Amino acid sequence: MKESEVIDLAAQCGYECERAIALKLEASGREYWRLSYKPNNLIFCYLEVSLGDHNQFCYLADCFKTHSINAPKVLMHNQKLGVTIQEDLGDDDLLEILNESNKNELINKSLELLVQVQEIKSLKIKKLSEIDLTDQSNLFNEIFCNNFLDINPDQCVNDLSFAAIENLIKQPYFNCHFDFERRNLIVSEDKTISVIDFQDLCIGPIGIDLAGILLDHYLPFDKVFVKDSLEFYKNRSSLALNNNELFECFRWGGIQRNMRILGTLSRLYLENDRAFRLNDLPMILDNLISIIPNDWTCKSYMIDTIKPKLKQKLAMI
Repeated sequence: MKESEVIDLAAQCGYECERAIALKLEASGREYWRLSYKPNNLIFCYLEVSLGDHNQFCYLADCFKTHSINAPKVLMHNQKLGVTIQEDLGDDDLLEILNESNKNELINKSLELLVQVQEIKSLKIKKLSEIDLTDQSNLFNEIFCNNFLDINPDQCVNDLSFAAIENLIKQPYFNCHFDFERRNLIVSEDKTISVIDFQDLCIGPIGIDLAGILLDHYLPFDKVFVKDSLEFYKNRSSLALNNNELFECFRWGGIQRNMRILGTLSRLYLENDRAFRLNDLPMILDNLISIIPNDWTCKSYMIDTIKPKLKQKLAMI
């Protein structure tokens, strides 16, 4: 969208402003803009009505408020225009401000927030089925390997995907943000953490969100840090799992999640010509490889075949 179009839509919603600053375009098609509006800036979110709506986001924002979970307030929702106007929580997401000195504190606060979200009862959200999880994993074979890298993956990749699903469906199921990563966690001046982009909240295996926050797309896998963080999480949750069981939940959640995201970001480029996340693919693949069990044939196949092919492909774009 153009700035003038955003300003016009905002005015139609009763929020006249002089400037609109583009913030981000999500894989879902949602566009986020900052409105210069007195006395406080506001966030403008637009989603083309043919692609979906904001109804679930608005419903969950109200639920979060009821349960004292830090999240942006929805000030206005115009379903016909595909617009929400939201409270502006600022630009300090964990992707920007996390460093070695504050890493433990902020990740622990994020895990406490995750426990809060997980334990809300009776939300009107869908439950991820085995078919859903399988279809998501298959994006790795069908989109990332076949269509993006132009290779027919070895059977060991199918075996890995199957094992991930087998493990996930046996995990405890809780409310699942589905994208609980640093980009979607905003930190205030007093280090309070708020969650955003929660419209895809569902009931799913605990490993998916644990992998979201602990298996970072922008930092290499750190096994010691992950195990320490899982210990912190376990002590604050109601789970009756030992440390090894919880790590396996994380491992297989991370395998399925990274396979899905490699496919999703590749499809975004192939179908919509959006290349802005392609630079993330090598780290996502590296972290996927890192958490595959060492005795799995697929680990060496990813290193010897998939990784060089990805490097070659990105060099051509």
